Amino acid sequence: MRSAITRYKLRKLLKYALVTFAVAWVFNIFSGEYFEAKQLAWLLLGLWTGVLEEFLFGRRFRTLALPLQFLGKVLAINLLSLVLFLLAWKVGREHWLPVPSSGSETVAQLLSQISFYRFLVRVVVVTSIALLVVQVEELMGRRMFLSFLFGAYEKPKAEERIVLSMDLVGSTALAERLGDLRYFRFLNKTHSLMTDAVLRNEAYIHKYIGDEVIFTWRMRRGLAQQNCLDLYFDIRDRIAANESDLLREFGVVPRFRAAIHGGWVITARIGHIKRAIDFSGDVMNSVSRMLGLCKQLDADLLVSSALLARIPNVNERFKIGPEHIVPVRGRRREVRVHAAERLVKPA
Repeated sequence: MRSAITRYKLRKLLKYALVTFAVAWVFNIFSGEYFEAKQLAWLLLGLWTGVLEEFLFGRRFRTLALPLQFLGKVLAINLLSLVLFLLAWKVGREHWLPVPSSGSETVAQLLSQISFYRFLVRVVVVTSIALLVVQVEELMGRRMFLSFLFGAYEKPKAEERIVLSMDLVGSTALAERLGDLRYFRFLNKTHSLMTDAVLRNEAYIHKYIGDEVIFTWRMRRGLAQQNCLDLYFDIRDRIAANESDLLREFGVVPRFRAAIHGGWVITARIGHIKRAIDFSGDVMNSVSRMLGLCKQLDADLLVSSALLARIPNVNERFKIGPEHIVPVRGRRREVRVHAAERLVKPA
């Protein structure tokens, strides 16, 4: 499961490298310059930018407003890049860099050339665009970003998906107890703790609706390695591991109920002024009804019988409770559900 997180980080580094390379290539076309062998250096610059963003900066700028986050990262990345360039020059590795030079200048001579400062401006612009593109993609979500970029879901499309909906237990009382601002920070902290579990189980966060979170997978991805079941329990374990921090900061540890169902959904882009990608259909109605019945059945997690039948070897790691019949408004047939509990964590 750890490999999913590794793949996510590697994909992010690759995104920085490719976007940086593409922007530099476009700059060279419009400047009339030949995109020579040093093009590899722009890929390395993109990787360097990704490494700084992913492993050094992390959450250091998260407390700032978005424009200040962006400006702070641009400034920090380019200052560190400048230091890297000068160190390369100092140790005689300037031929690695896409810097216009004869190869014999000293650092002092380099700093006196106007061509070097033109190059620095280009680096700043290229890294800024790369950072902006990747940050916007993360803000929107990869699926939504690519759909807007390539025009996907302009027409409604039927897809077979798994949907998991999680709801915070006792949210109204918690909001009154903590107050609006602390309650928002509490939700934000809780949702942040879910990140590792989401990556590990290769889930897509469809949307946040107040204290409810809706996750989704394409059917094959959700069934693989029982990702759709493990996500809920991995989130619960992650919250338990941070119990002391949550108690110290908020005086409470969140508890969630969840429901999982799968089948055909209609996926489409909706809205005009504010656009989004949304799901509709029987699966969404059923999972909402199942979530509402968790409290009545005293279950933390309910899974539909139809989905359980498609999960291979489910009884090896999960305890499946007796079947319950859930009437769903507007349906001729009921949804048959089971409570589920994890017995064995994935290896």
